[in-house]
Amino acid sequence: MEQTTISSNSTSTSKKQRNTRSALRNKLSAHKIGLLCAFFATCLFSTKGIFVKLAYQYGVDSITLMTYRMLLSLPFYIGVFAWMITKTPTLSSRIKAQFLPVMGIGFLGYYLSSYFDLEGLNYISSQLERLLLFTYPTVVVILSWLIFGNRINRQVIGALILAYAGVFVLFYHDLGKQGEGVITGSLLVLTACFTFACYLLLSKSKIQQLGSLVFTCIAMFGASFMIFVHFSVVHDIKDLSIPLPVFWISLWLAIGCTVIPSFLMSEGIARVGPEQASIVGGSGPVLTALMAVFLLGEAFTVYHFLGMLMVIVAIVWLSVRK
Repeated sequence: MEQTTISSNSTSTSKKQRNTRSALRNKLSAHKIGLLCAFFATCLFSTKGIFVKLAYQYGVDSITLMTYRMLLSLPFYIGVFAWMITKTPTLSSRIKAQFLPVMGIGFLGYYLSSYFDLEGLNYISSQLERLLLFTYPTVVVILSWLIFGNRINRQVIGALILAYAGVFVLFYHDLGKQGEGVITGSLLVLTACFTFACYLLLSKSKIQQLGSLVFTCIAMFGASFMIFVHFSVVHDIKDLSIPLPVFWISLWLAIGCTVIPSFLMSEGIARVGPEQASIVGGSGPVLTALMAVFLLGEAFTVYHFLGMLMVIVAIVWLSVRK
């Protein structure tokens, strides 16, 4: 009888251990998937500055480019949104409650942030633009401290100083080469960085309520609405006539730099949170630098290398903190 009891207890313990290991594996797998989603989203977002610079060579302005980007990407979001509503009718009540707030979040992340970023690219190199944008994890950390009271220790302060010192190295180099326009461009991109950090912080709770797919679609509806309003105010409909190469660039901006990475980033945020989603993808500035050199003919000097290295090390430092 005792042997039977011992055997039963041993079997029960073994099952619990297997269940614990299985749950841990699933959790680690979900975490890895989230990190990979954020990583590939960052890589795709990193190509944006290169293709925007290529489009600017044809005389197109930022709002026209943004309008084409959304016109070409919006059908995908409408299709995914309709599919999700059909697949999960129970989402309807939550969507009604959260529709306007999520549109507002989309206004921050994919209208304001994109507009300031594209405007900044008129003044600065794509390498400086990407390096400035890559510092948005530091803005997330600072805002988390100011709004949510998250602690900032000496390690975080050191990472923040290192990150912005790296940005200053490249900023100082470009300022000497290109003049005061670098100041204007950098301020515009830093504003884009701030609005995107706000988007990340505000999005997590909404993604948890609606799911990453539905959230992204509604956010893009809000951004698209504001972009179309902006275009109608500053342009005539005839201004939608663009050279064919700009159309192909706009198509890549819509699919490769918007649709795919926006879904990947939202899924990454859902799985690992905004802080970790914002610190992966350290290859983003490196990828941008390589494309800038080979496609745009931009220089890559010791200042570019040193600034990039300092910023990437700082962001990884923040990552280790987590």
